[in-house]
Amino acid sequence: ETVQPVRKSVESDAEFVYMDDFSLEGEANIVAADVENIIKAYEQTGLRLNPDKCEISAKNFDCIQGIQTFKDFKKVEIADLVMLGAPVMKGRAVDRALQNKVCDLERAIGRLNLLPAHDALMQLRNSLAMPKLLYTLRTSPCAGNPLLTKFDETPRDGLCSILNVQLTDDQWIQASLPVHNGGLGLHIV
Repeated sequence: ETVQPVRKSVESDAEFVYMDDFSLEGEANIVAADVENIIKAYEQTGLRLNPDKCEISAKNFDCIQGIQTFKDFKKVEIADLVMLGAPVMKGRAVDRALQNKVCDLERAIGRLNLLPAHDALMQLRNSLAMPKLLYTLRTSPCAGNPLLTKFDETPRDGLCSILNVQLTDDQWIQASLPVHNGGLGLHIV
């Protein structure tokens, strides 16, 4: 409600607003005018623009040269663009997000080896990494990314380590089935 009057005054080609986060798209001079209006709306909204958190992305940054409004904004290449924690385009940003998920899962599984096997299995089964990965999968173009295979292999390696066994492909498929179907209920992507 606080930002609705400001949102309605935006003239950029597209705007995405979530709570007090604005993402604007359009011609540089129009976006700059909208940013200036957002800054001026401080009197009404009580929300102050934090230039340290502001980013600008463009195919060619020459189009923003000389526009004072953007002088303190961080320049972000389109391939690195992330909105609300989700990569926008296929490429570096998606690769980085998925690689971070794999590293987080590997670190967590490494720590599971410090727990008794049953406790470690329950943690692996019930809580590791899936919610954050699912958010990335639902909000970003991840299809066909080879890092998804790596993410699939990591829980399998963790299960083998926790149980001190080697699993065949058939045994892994069985382990990934829901408990009511005779599996361990491990989630795989």
